[in-house]
Amino acid sequence: MSIFKRIIVALDGSSKDEPLLKHAHEYIQKNLSEKIYFIHVQESLELPDDVVSKYPDMLSPLDESIKTTMNNLIHEHIPNIENFDYDLIIEEGNPAETIIKVTKRKQADLIIIGTKSIAARTGAVARKVASFSPCSVLFAPDLIKTTQPKILLPLDFSESSKDCLNQIEEMASLIDTTFVKAINCYKVPTGYSTTGKSYEEVAKVLEEVSQKKLDHFVAKTKKPELVETKAILMKDGQSVAETIYETAKKEEANIIVIGSKTRTWMASMLLSSTAEDLLASDIGLPILIYKSKGKTEDIFALFDRI
Repeated sequence: MSIFKRIIVALDGSSKDEPLLKHAHEYIQKNLSEKIYFIHVQESLELPDDVVSKYPDMLSPLDESIKTTMNNLIHEHIPNIENFDYDLIIEEGNPAETIIKVTKRKQADLIIIGTKSIAARTGAVARKVASFSPCSVLFAPDLIKTTQPKILLPLDFSESSKDCLNQIEEMASLIDTTFVKAINCYKVPTGYSTTGKSYEEVAKVLEEVSQKKLDHFVAKTKKPELVETKAILMKDGQSVAETIYETAKKEEANIIVIGSKTRTWMASMLLSSTAEDLLASDIGLPILIYKSKGKTEDIFALFDRI
């Protein structure tokens, strides 16, 4: 059984492809996926006229040349790829739009895409894919730690959080070494002093409330025994993303999973500020943006009907 049965691995022909394939290798092995699509999108597959005139013997189509290079790279970093059902797709067009259209056409459950890990904002293509994708997106940084899966799962008690939690619990039940810690970030309101209590007293009360609500939320899901919970106090002036970032380091998590709040195509045009901030950080961890498949209308399908 697999949570993400059909996976798209987006290769861009850069140095990000090697660590990306290592991430994909780890994920494919553990997830027992049924179908993997490796895709590379080139804006143009035509050789420039000056190149053709200078090298007239260069007759091999550019897409075939790219396909050979990509295929060799895949076999180098996923040695047992022949044991899986996979295709290598070379397309021409706008990278983000093409990846999303292929994802829709292939009815994929997950896109794995590379991202820089050291103090560099996630590229425009990756962010556009994350916003408009009809399925979940896993951002794989340059660095990879092949260790026991340790998932940090921020929850906000929304329906999207519930869907995400159920899927992660299912994943944990399939991969028995997976550790899941669900957190809820709470903060002390600025007007706490009007209560007549100290900051610490108010923080303690809110911690108990947050922890109780978190435990109750997790208890209503399918396999709550697979999840640990913890209420996390946000420091003054600290954002939710910064709190998640700090907690991930403290808990030594090796992947952050965050549910998408996008339930309509209009909402899906933008990532949440928390997701944006996490993708812009230098945390160097894989970030999975989970989307409930079928509940998010992608904008490109709408344009196709106009």
